[in-house]
Amino acid sequence: MAETTLASEGQLFGARPKRRYKELTLPISGHRVRIQSLTERELAAYQIETMKRRGEGANLARLADSNARLIVLCLVDGAGNRILNQSHIAKLAEWDAADTAFLSDECAKHCGLNREEIETLAKNSEAILGEASPTG
Repeated sequence: MAETTLASEGQLFGARPKRRYKELTLPISGHRVRIQSLTERELAAYQIETMKRRGEGANLARLADSNARLIVLCLVDGAGNRILNQSHIAKLAEWDAADTAFLSDECAKHCGLNREEIETLAKNSEAILGEASPTG
């Protein structure tokens, strides 16, 4: 049986981790784009921003633009520099939904993001807000 060498603390934290990149072609526009992986800190900040609460339930506006915010974080140029910022979130809302859905799904997979957690939160938020709304 071959012996496996396990990583040491120094190996785990010694060198700055490298980003991973992936090139994609958007299905509708045909544009070729490049996405990057996120650090754990960036991913956690994204998730916290998405799940921030306002009053009862989650902030539905944050859930609604979560795809666009993920695209902003992941879309980079050939040198690995982000090409979008927060001001582009509203502009992304005008894109063909097939392109944004494809790109946000690819970003999520590339970053190891569990989309089911966000979808569950959205469903739970709708139920909570529905129960809290006045009738009549």
